[in-house]
Order: sequence, then C-alpha cells, then structure tokens
Amino acid sequence: MRSSFRLRLVGIRSAAETADQSSHPQRVIHEFDHPPRSLRLEGLQEALKHKWIESQKHGCDQGEPCLKDWFRKHWLPFCRIKRLEHVEGQQRWEEFAEHEFGQIYELILDGDLLLDRILDRMEHGLDNLEIINWALSWSMPIGRVIELLEMIDINRARLEPLAVA
Repeated sequence: MRSSFRLRLVGIRSAAETADQSSHPQRVIHEFDHPPRSLRLEGLQEALKHKWIESQKHGCDQGEPCLKDWFRKHWLPFCRIKRLEHVEGQQRWEEFAEHEFGQIYELILDGDLLLDRILDRMEHGLDNLEIINWALSWSMPIGRVIELLEMIDINRARLEPLAVA
C-alpha cells in the first residue's frame, strides 16, 4: 500500500513530466488511460494465487476452502484499494462508474494535504464515520472533509465477490 503524500505525488508528477514531453496537450490522466479491468476477475486471480501458495506450503491442493478464506479475509480491503486507484486516476475498474475515474486526480496533483490525509486513513481501513470523527477531534474544516468523502465515495467499494466465495 502507498503510505504517504510524497509517494502519491511523485508518481503523478513523474507521469505529468512524461506527458509534457509528448505532443499531446491533454490532461495526463488520458495519457495513461487503459481499458477498464474487472475487479472481480482480478480478485479471483489473487484468490487463486493464494490457493496455489497455500497448496505448495501444505504439499496438496487446498481447494475451495482456501479460495473462500481469501475472499473472507481480503476481498473488502482489496476492493477499497481498487476504488482509490479508480478515483485517483491510476486504473479504471469496470465495476465503478466511468465518470468517477480520476475524480480526485487534479487535487492530488495540486498537493491537497487534507485529501492526502484522508486517503492515508482510507488505505488503512478507516470508514467515513471514523474519518469524520478524526476531523472533528482535530478541528479540521468539516465541510471540506465531507466534500472530499463524497468525491471518493469509499462505500461504493462494498461489492459482492464472484460466486466462488
């Protein structure tokens, strides 16, 4: 997981420099615009990797219970990280709305420190209410915090996995 504003900003700035060297005056986010990937299929691939690793450790096929174990433990955090990738403009996921892709990209590029602190907390599993409580306890501008939470809309990351789980 990314853990700091510096890493997030460096990644976006290096992408911006690459795009500036090209002949396209478009926003950088379009330079790296890949077709959307399926979050559910990628999750299944991760579960299959987990099953393979566990099977290797135990010397026999761990089967469907191992897949279910991955989905139970890792599916929701996996979806949260992919949601953040989507709204940051790093990767499009077909399970999330197209118009939400890169929704906070410009704010990251501008160095919005409050947004960065919120993203850090979301990457570590905090939900909207916990972030609002944090903002209140530190006397943050609550209107701005709510505006950013609405843009990120982390609750959209609560997706149902494939039937395997």
